[in-house]
Formats: sequence, C-alpha cells, structure tokens
Amino acid sequence: MNKKGFTLTELLAVIAIIGIISLIAIPNIVNISENVKKDNMLNDAKRFISLAKLAVNSDYDIKNFSKSGVCTSTACTFYIADLNENGDFKINETGNIIDVDGLSYNSSSYVRYKKENDELKYCIYLKSEKRYLSSASAANCVNEELLTDRNIVK
Repeated sequence: MNKKGFTLTELLAVIAIIGIISLIAIPNIVNISENVKKDNMLNDAKRFISLAKLAVNSDYDIKNFSKSGVCTSTACTFYIADLNENGDFKINETGNIIDVDGLSYNSSSYVRYKKENDELKYCIYLKSEKRYLSSASAANCVNEELLTDRNIVK
C-alpha cells in the first residue's frame, strides 16, 4: 500500500529544524534593529550639531559668546527646539522633539558651543524615550569629534 503524506517523525524533525533556525536568527534581527536605532541617534546628533554651527556662523554675538539668554562667557547652549527655525522636525504637545524617523527627544536635549583651553568645540546631549547620548555624566555633553555609538546609553 502506497500512502501519500509525511510521518509524525518527519514533521517533528522539520519543526525542530525550524526552531533551531529561529533561535539563531531572532537575536541577530534584534541586534540589527538596535544598531539601526543607535545609528539614527548618531545621525541626528550630527545634524543637530550642524544646525548649531549654522546658528553660530550666522550670528556675531554667539560667535563671540556675548548673546544674552544663550551664552555665558565660555559657552553658548542651544536647546534642540530652538534650532528648529526651518521646521526640520516637529515638536509635540509635551515639548519633545520628533525627528524624521519618529524618534522623540526630550526638550532638555541641547548642543553646546564652548571655549575649552582656548579651543572652540561643539558638544551634544541627547535624551530620547529609551536611550541617551552623553559622556559618563549626564551633566556633560559629548564632544563632536568623540561621537560614537559607545556614547549611547540605554
């Protein structure tokens, strides 16, 4: 008698193989997704620093640390919402900044233009719903030249 179909053993073997493949693949997919989110945050940080550079280069008072309300004698702080002159990103009802990827940054996120040891530098502090970009201390921002995904804390 020639029956068509699969035996129970064959079906269990296929299910076991699919289970093993999914155990290998799912963590890799999660890691890829997390890396993409970190890359988006770094790209946003670079974009916000570029917007701050435009603001500094277009305003003599900022360049010389003399603009009231924004600058002290050694630093000028630009909150991300203040850099939105061209409407590059949206601000929701709670004051958080929504970037083009839909990531929401806290309104306390900023870019700082500062004088440090007679050098002019830009640094950034970004805080989203799940992670933030900063140095070891949240009170300090990350210098532009040191921006890497290692500065992103979950």
